[in-house]
Amino acid sequence: MQRVWSGTLARSLAAGARRGYAFKVDIKALKQLREQTGAGLSKAKEALQQTNNDLPAAAQWIERDAVASGAKRAAKVANRVAGDGAVSVHVSADGSRATMAELLCETDFVARNAAFVDLAWTIARLAGGSVEQTREQRVDGGGQRTVGDAVTEAIGRLGENMVLRRVAQVGGTGCVAGGYVHMPVGGSLDGAAAGRIGALVALRCAAPAATAEHGDALALLARRLAQQVAGYAPRYATLADRGPAECPDELVLETQQFLFGGGSVAEVLADAGRAAGAPVEVAAFVRFERAEGVEKPVAPDFAQEVRLAAGLDK
Repeated sequence: MQRVWSGTLARSLAAGARRGYAFKVDIKALKQLREQTGAGLSKAKEALQQTNNDLPAAAQWIERDAVASGAKRAAKVANRVAGDGAVSVHVSADGSRATMAELLCETDFVARNAAFVDLAWTIARLAGGSVEQTREQRVDGGGQRTVGDAVTEAIGRLGENMVLRRVAQVGGTGCVAGGYVHMPVGGSLDGAAAGRIGALVALRCAAPAATAEHGDALALLARRLAQQVAGYAPRYATLADRGPAECPDELVLETQQFLFGGGSVAEVLADAGRAAGAPVEVAAFVRFERAEGVEKPVAPDFAQEVRLAAGLDK
């Protein structure tokens, strides 16, 4: 009887070890890891077991696992149309540069998810000169996790196809930049906001000293002009930019009536130049509308769904 009991106990202990019971997970580390990564209980336990309760190593393990899981999911949903999403805008702390990104998903439900909106904010803050450059930007500073990794992780976590479709940046040294988001979702964070339409405007003043002295007024004008661009969708900044192209004057920014009064945009810029003591001009502007030009699949009506289910329509 004793030998039978000992054999049963040994087999039980061996089975428990195979299930991970032999390794004691540090409860404090488990709590910290879940708070830090948002991982589920079982995934956090597995990470600590695999890394011998090393918290930084466990966090990296979860990141790698999330990318791998997301990549599998991304492969499955890659052919599905991403016709929803958000346009996110960010203005640098010194106000000289503004960036914008369009991140698409499949449904409005995911587009309003806090994790998706947070990702859109992050991408706007890191947006470079092209989508490819932006995807390679490091999300965590000196770490290895990139924007591309973050998008892949989000696909795995939220279950929909996602596409970083466009990025843009305006401004730079000597400029004053502004941004605007129409119908924002989830508020804003660190100068970034996301919504259905986004616009950027960069102003340039001929005198750098005047730019510094009148920076607040020019920043307000840049923000208001970004709102103008979002609402009126001009194609050109000036009549000279338009050239001989057949484009009505109302699609030229300088000929539009300024949204906030004071005459045309050209007249408002002239007034700003007189106040600053040097000419002020629109150096660049960009407008993105979410999923603009993306062909969305037409969902069948109820009658068609019944016919499809019955095999009557193919």
